[in-house]
Amino acid sequence: MKKPSWSWRIVSTLALLSALVFAGGFVMAIVGPQGTSSAADLTDPSNDTTPQDATTAAASAVNTQTYPVVALGDSLTKGVGDKNGKGYVGYLKDKLDKLGRKVSIQNLGVSGLESPELLKSVQSAGTQSILKDAKLILISIGGNDMTHSVGDVSQIITSGKVDEAKFLAAQDHYSKNLDGILTSVRKANPDAPILVVGLYNPFEGVVEDPARMNQLLDGWNENELAIVQKYPNAKVVPTFDIFEWNTDRLLSGDHFHPNELGYDQMAERMLQALPKSIL
Repeated sequence: MKKPSWSWRIVSTLALLSALVFAGGFVMAIVGPQGTSSAADLTDPSNDTTPQDATTAAASAVNTQTYPVVALGDSLTKGVGDKNGKGYVGYLKDKLDKLGRKVSIQNLGVSGLESPELLKSVQSAGTQSILKDAKLILISIGGNDMTHSVGDVSQIITSGKVDEAKFLAAQDHYSKNLDGILTSVRKANPDAPILVVGLYNPFEGVVEDPARMNQLLDGWNENELAIVQKYPNAKVVPTFDIFEWNTDRLLSGDHFHPNELGYDQMAERMLQALPKSIL
């Protein structure tokens, strides 16, 4: 009988070594070497901690933050004329809620308030304390300065006339007070965005000279804009065009304050004016 050849022995040895290496690799794939993850760990979604997850978690934390909003001013801030009692402040909150932005509202609106009274209020220690923590500040003031200077709403509706000299004098006083109001607000809170509501014309179709009335209100709003623009992170939200040719549809029964739809459209305009940091 012939002795097995050396070549056969070499082949057998190599086959045995290959089998051992394969087996060892299989075990390593299942168990994993010390200090590493196994194949099962790498394919388990629950163990995925990528930077994207951290970013998503951070975004969720921001979206759940509650933003304090302080609303100052007159009956528009109070919401007079709205059967739901919300006014532009309440409807703005509803719109922010729908966007997932949580806000808390402190509504300091007072019916009949004029600019000298608001100036005194924002200078008080109590209001200064409230303002300092606000992330958004809303202001509606000036409508009563304008109407009270020429009588009152019923008088204007009855007579159809507006005393232009008294109107312009009221505008001058209002401008100085608004400047002081914004100075005091910025003293309490240097950074929060400020939205100031512009005037609309509630006397459309009532006064004898509607074109001149519109000119006077345009001048009032332009003057208001010039003052507000002096302050950082503050802007006027115009409302004149919202109510123009729509007073029958957007004003309440008193022919002066907005109704539910009017306030809702004001809130929509304010929503569009908000900085992205709020949204």
